Amino acid sequence: MSFVKRLVILTFSIILLSSCQQIVQDLTREVVLEVEGDFLYQDEIENFIPDNISKEDSLYLAESYKKQWVTRTLLYKKALSNIGKDKNIEQQAELYRKELMINQFQQKLIAEKLNDIPEDSLVSYYEKNKSLFPLDEVVVKGIFIQLPTSATDQADLSKWLSNTTDENLENIMRYCTQHAVSYEFNLESWTPYNKMIALMPQPISANDPSLTRGIIVQTDQEYSYYLRITGKCESGSPEPYEMIKPRLHNILLNQEKIRFINQFQQELYNQAIKEGKVISHDNESL
Repeated sequence: MSFVKRLVILTFSIILLSSCQQIVQDLTREVVLEVEGDFLYQDEIENFIPDNISKEDSLYLAESYKKQWVTRTLLYKKALSNIGKDKNIEQQAELYRKELMINQFQQKLIAEKLNDIPEDSLVSYYEKNKSLFPLDEVVVKGIFIQLPTSATDQADLSKWLSNTTDENLENIMRYCTQHAVSYEFNLESWTPYNKMIALMPQPISANDPSLTRGIIVQTDQEYSYYLRITGKCESGSPEPYEMIKPRLHNILLNQEKIRFINQFQQELYNQAIKEGKVISHDNESL
């Protein structure tokens, strides 16, 4: 419930302002509340409440919305009667309306016209800038397996882990589904070393050279633990491309959005000047 309460506090002050100036009742909609000629409709409440939340949270949000709507409406009418229509406020409201429409139009343009960032651009950017993204911890790729000490054919498992060909990986996966208590295959994605080594019963330093020399096997009274590290990147080295790719994509996409919008605005301006749509009434030309 605490998350929902925070959501209400953070969003009501903005969202409910848009409900403060309804004058004529919409007879096609179900009215929930009326305050001095302003109406709150059921669909407004329903649109505010997120999907996939509990009935309790839904009821709480609905009641909070209604209370806040009444409070904001009363405050607005009290302010209007005491301040009246302030010219500066009207100008700010109109400016906000224009900016909101411009922003929605630009987002529509981006969605329709802007292409996604190609893979080669991401790779090129990474190669030129990877020193700007150092790792703050050791990350690894590898396989972890936990077996009962009585599990059969562990010698075969060790042989397959020593040489992780596609065929041997299939053998390892088949073996794990039959015998393993738990296992993790992190061969395609990088994982923090501390997270991987925490699966083993005994700690191993990230600087231990045995990590990348072969298989590490530990045992206790009930289980055998196998760890095979297939890749390792040290803290301070550039973050691997596979890890940083989503962030690089966002960086380049945002840059491309800015470039696209700036270019569109410049072309719009130039076209208006060319067609004589901009008329200057002072002595300085545009």
